[in-house]
Amino acid sequence: MSELEQLVSEPALTTLGVVLGSLWTYFKATDAYQRVRENRFADAVTALEAGVQQTYDVYVRAIKDANTDGKLSSEERRRARELARDAAIAFGRTRGVDVVGSIGQDYIDLWITKLVKQRKAA
Repeated sequence: MSELEQLVSEPALTTLGVVLGSLWTYFKATDAYQRVRENRFADAVTALEAGVQQTYDVYVRAIKDANTDGKLSSEERRRARELARDAAIAFGRTRGVDVVGSIGQDYIDLWITKLVKQRKAA
């Protein structure tokens, strides 16, 4: 068996996989990796805040001013959340932030709702 055949043999590849997997598991457990994840998450939330603010400035304020009661309909609120999500994703992209990947598809709307409530309370 030649050296090349020994390097690509099943036991060698299995050993390499175990070593690389162990290194990856160790790296993910380190403080540095956790800080990177926390920073990405914080950057994604900042992008969501920017998206909510932009949507309020451009879309929500115009509708509130146009309506006599100053409120949005349920359809307008749904549309505002879509616009905020799209604006946040676009803003994040310009900053090299994957908003969906950092926060999670299922949690973006929850975070937008939380940010809107905070904005209303302020």
